[in-house]
Amino acid sequence: MRRLFIIFLAAFHLILIPHGFSHAGISPASKIVLDNGLTVLVTEMPSSPVVSVYALVKTGSATEGEYLGTGISHFLEHMLFKGTHGRGVGEIAAKIQAVGGEINAATGKDYTIYTITVPFEQFDTALDILVDMLMHATMEPEEVERERNVIISEMKMHDDDPDSKLQEIVYKNVYLNHPYRHPIIGYETALAGLTREDLLAYYHRFYVPNNTVVSITGNIDTEEVTAKVREAFKDFKRGRSLARNLPQEPAQISRRDYEEEYPTDLARLSMSFRGISLLHPDLYALDVLAGILGQGRSSRLYLQVYKKEGLVHSIAAYNYTPVDQGLFSIDCLLEEEKIGDTVASVLAQIERIKQSGVRGEELEKIKQQVKSEHVLNHQTAAGVNFSQVIDEAYAGDPQFSQKYVDAIAQVTPEDIKRVANTYLVESALTTVALKPKREKPVAAVGEEQPHAGAIEKHVFENGLTVLVREDHAFPLISLQLSAQGGLRQETVELNGLSQMTASAWIKGTKAHTADQIAELTEGLGMDLGSFSGRNSFGLEMEFLKEQWPAALDLLKELIVHPTFPDEEIVKVKEAMKAAIRQREDSIFAFSALALKKKLFPGHPYSMEEEGTMESVEAIRREDLVTFYERFAVPDNMVLSVFGDIDAGDVLSDLKKNLGGMERRPVTLESRAAVPLDGAREQKLVMDKEQAMVLFGFHGAALGEDDTYGLEIATAILGSPFSGRMFNNIREQLGHAYTLGGNYVPGLDVGLVYFYVMTNDEEIGKVSELLKKEIGSMQTELVSEKELNDIKTYLKGAFRASQETNSALAFMAGLDELYGFGFEKYLRYDAKIDRVTREEVRDIAKRYFDLGKAAMVVTRPREKAAMVP
Repeated sequence: MRRLFIIFLAAFHLILIPHGFSHAGISPASKIVLDNGLTVLVTEMPSSPVVSVYALVKTGSATEGEYLGTGISHFLEHMLFKGTHGRGVGEIAAKIQAVGGEINAATGKDYTIYTITVPFEQFDTALDILVDMLMHATMEPEEVERERNVIISEMKMHDDDPDSKLQEIVYKNVYLNHPYRHPIIGYETALAGLTREDLLAYYHRFYVPNNTVVSITGNIDTEEVTAKVREAFKDFKRGRSLARNLPQEPAQISRRDYEEEYPTDLARLSMSFRGISLLHPDLYALDVLAGILGQGRSSRLYLQVYKKEGLVHSIAAYNYTPVDQGLFSIDCLLEEEKIGDTVASVLAQIERIKQSGVRGEELEKIKQQVKSEHVLNHQTAAGVNFSQVIDEAYAGDPQFSQKYVDAIAQVTPEDIKRVANTYLVESALTTVALKPKREKPVAAVGEEQPHAGAIEKHVFENGLTVLVREDHAFPLISLQLSAQGGLRQETVELNGLSQMTASAWIKGTKAHTADQIAELTEGLGMDLGSFSGRNSFGLEMEFLKEQWPAALDLLKELIVHPTFPDEEIVKVKEAMKAAIRQREDSIFAFSALALKKKLFPGHPYSMEEEGTMESVEAIRREDLVTFYERFAVPDNMVLSVFGDIDAGDVLSDLKKNLGGMERRPVTLESRAAVPLDGAREQKLVMDKEQAMVLFGFHGAALGEDDTYGLEIATAILGSPFSGRMFNNIREQLGHAYTLGGNYVPGLDVGLVYFYVMTNDEEIGKVSELLKKEIGSMQTELVSEKELNDIKTYLKGAFRASQETNSALAFMAGLDELYGFGFEKYLRYDAKIDRVTREEVRDIAKRYFDLGKAAMVVTRPREKAAMVP
C-alpha cells in the first residue's frame, strides 16, 4: 500500500513495483558507503534470470532551488540518454537493447531514478553504461535544443490527459508555498530559458556520489559485484554537502474548493486532506485507514458511494507520503451532476469512522492484504531493487519496507479512530473538480469552434480503407494502421513472426536507419510504435497537428519501403528472448500458457505472441519480408486518422501518397478450435512461494451474439468490481491474494478464464469454491440489482476507454478490419442493456461447462516435493 503512494511521484510512464517482503530466495541487502560518499546496495537473488542496476539521485522538481519551476531535473534525465564522451546519441539505449535488456528513467518531486535490467551475464555492460551516464554526459548544444522541443510536446500531451490535469490542479491548490506545487515537467516559459550551461551546472552540482544511491539486485555474487562497483566509480568525485532546506507549508485553516472545466465526457473529483511525511509515526495507521476507506471492493467507500448509492464510476483512497508533508486523498470518476452528493457521502463515511471507529475484521483484512501484496509483488529483481533504493534514500534503511509490514501489524482500532479525527478534518480539506466543458463560447467571425465530428469511412481504389474523424479540442493527431495477421497467421515453427515483423518494421526504411527514425520522431515530439496481437498487427503514431507533413512522409516510407535490417532483427530477437525469459519467471504467464495449450491444441491461440526460444531463433529476415508482403496490402489494411485535422485535406494527402499502392489479394487462415471432449487438468511446479489455480473455457468468437452476455457473466464472477469470486472466495479465505476473471474474444474462438493466487494449503478449498460459484451461475438467476450493477460498470468502463482519439481510432479501426463496421462501438450500451437474467444463466450453462474445462494448478516446488 505505502509504496503505491510513493510512486505517485513518478513523472509519467515507469512501472514500479511495491516494497519488499522477506523471501527465502532473497538475501538481505549488503550496504557499503564508498570513500567518495556513494552508497551501494547489493542483494543476491539466485533464482532470477536477470540483474537490475538502479541509480537514485536525490534531486527532483522540489529541490531545484534557483531553477524551481523550470523542470531542469526532468530535462537532465532526458539528456543523460543523449550521449556521453564515449557514446553517441542513441547508443546507450541501443546497447542495452542489444543485450536483451531494458533501460528507463523517471523524475519525481524528490528524486530522479535510472533503471537498467539485463540478463545477469550482462551485468558489466549495465554497470558500464550507468557509470557513463552519471559521470560523462556531454549535453551537446543541438541535442539540448532538440530535447527541449520534445519536452514541450510532452507538456502538451500531459495537458491533454484529464487525470494528469487533475493532479496538477490538486498540487497547486494544496501546496501554496512548498515546491511540491510545481509540476515535475516544469512550465514551458521557464523551460525555454534554460541553457546548456544551466544543465551542466546542475549536473555537476547534484550528480555527485554523496547524493546518489546505487542499488543492484539479481543473480550475482555480492563480493564480486561490490569490487566491480568500487572500481567503476573510483573517479567519481565527492561534491559539496547538499542540505535539503525547503519552505514548509503553513497550517491550512479552512476548506478550499476549486473547479475547472475540461474537454472530457466524465468528471473527476479529488478530495485531499493535508497529510504527513514518509517517516511520520502515523504513517501506518493512515495507510490502514486509506485501505479501509477506499481500497478494494469491500472498502467502505466502494460499498456505500459506488455500490449502494451509485454516485461514482470508480472511487479510491490513498495516503501519499513523500519526503515532506503529503496528502490523504479520495479520487473519483463520476458524472458532473453527482459531485455535490459524492462529497457529502464521502464526508459522512469519514464521520462514521471518527465517531464509531472500525471493526476488528476490517482492520485484520487490511493487514493481511498488506502482507499478501508484498509476497505477490516482491518477486522480481526490479521490485526488490526499487524498494531498497527508495528505502535507503529516504528512510536511511534498505530494510524499511520489512519493518513497515511489521508496524502495520501493530495498528489498533484506536489508532485508526485517532488519526481520522486528527487529519481528516474539513478545515484541512481541498476539493478539486474537473468538469466536462458543456457550453462552447460563441466563435468570433471567421473562427471555427472546436468540435468532434462523426467517423467517416472512405475506400480508395486500391482497397485501402481510411477512417477519419475531426476533433479540434486539442492540437493532436492520432494515427492507427492495422492489418489482419498476428498470432492467428503463424505456425509453431515460426511462432513470434508477427511480433518480430511489427517490431522490426519501424527499425529502418530505404531513406532512414533506425537511429535516424528515432532522432526524427523524438525531435518532433512524435510517438511512433508498432503492435502485434492475436489477430492483427500494425503501426501507431501520435503527434502535434503541425507535424502532419513529416508524419505523412514517414508513414509512406514505413508502408512502402521498409527494409527490415539484419542488425535490427538481431536486436529485436534478443529483446523477444528476454521477454520469453521473463514470461517463464512469472507464475501467471507460465500457468496461462499451459492453460491455452490445453484449451486450444493445434490452434495458434495455444501459443504466445513472443514465441519460444527455438522459434525466435529459427526466424530469418526472409520470413519477415514474406509475412509483411503477404499481409501489409491495401485490401487487408485500415488506416484511422483522428484528431485536429481537416478531413478533406487528409484524405487528399493520403490518396496522393498511398493511393498508388498495388492492390493484391490476401489469403487469411481461419482455423476452428476443436471443442474439448472432456475436462483437462495439468499440474505444474515453480520456484515460488505462492500457488495458482486457473480454470479456462472456450468462449464466443468476435461478432457472435453471445459476446455481450458472456462479458456480463464473466464480470459477475470475476470482475474486480464486486465480482462473486472476490466477495465469496477472497473474503472467506483471506489467503487469496489476487483473483479475477476475463473474457478475451478472438476471431476463431474466445477464451474465458478465472484465476486465483493463494497459499499452497488453500488450493483444494479455492478449487471447490470456484466450482461452487460457477455452479450457482448455472442453476440460479442473478438478481436484478447484481445484473444492473455489472451493466453499469461495464458501460462506464467502456465509455472511459474511448476518451482519447488514439483509443477510439484503435477500436474503430480493428472493428472495421474484422468486418464488424467502424460504428460497432456505438451499439455497445444497447447490446449490454438487452441481456437478461435468463440469458446470463443460459450462457453460464453453455460456456462454463466444468466437464469441458481446462484446469491448471501451479504449486511451489518445495511444497509439491513434500507430498508423498
